[in-house]
Amino acid sequence: MSRRTAPAPAPTSAQATELFAALITVVKRLRRHPLPVTAELSAAVQGTTPAPRHVAALVHIATEGTVGMSELAERLSVSLATLSPVVSELVDWGLVDRTTDPHDRRRTFLTLAPEHEPTIHALLDSRLRPVERALQRLEPPERAAFIRGLDVLADELDQMKENDR
Repeated sequence: MSRRTAPAPAPTSAQATELFAALITVVKRLRRHPLPVTAELSAAVQGTTPAPRHVAALVHIATEGTVGMSELAERLSVSLATLSPVVSELVDWGLVDRTTDPHDRRRTFLTLAPEHEPTIHALLDSRLRPVERALQRLEPPERAAFIRGLDVLADELDQMKENDR
């Protein structure tokens, strides 16, 4: 009886290993410095801490002003079924208002709740300031390449997820 061995994985480049290590460092630092939660925000979210999925949704809603559920799901690369509970929590917390398109009842729009808009913008600004400073340290072509590289990596990670199905 012969034993079959799995083929050896393709060797990774030093640059891929370096990028992976850098991403791990960034994630660790993001976790080490959680979002600053004000008393107002803490009361709104009922003492819980918004998860990264909530923050990602809030960033897009705050940036767009008004965004449709389908558009938000597409921007976040998630299904509507995945996005729906996140939005429901944001609505339950009073951070986001959800409205239905009067011309097409199938469409739902999201906006920041006016009473929490200043707090949410301050919260997101605290997260975006270091990103902005980092981008300013790069030359314009480097910025574009950096952002493009992260988009390509995100696409590859999506492909990996699809191939696992």
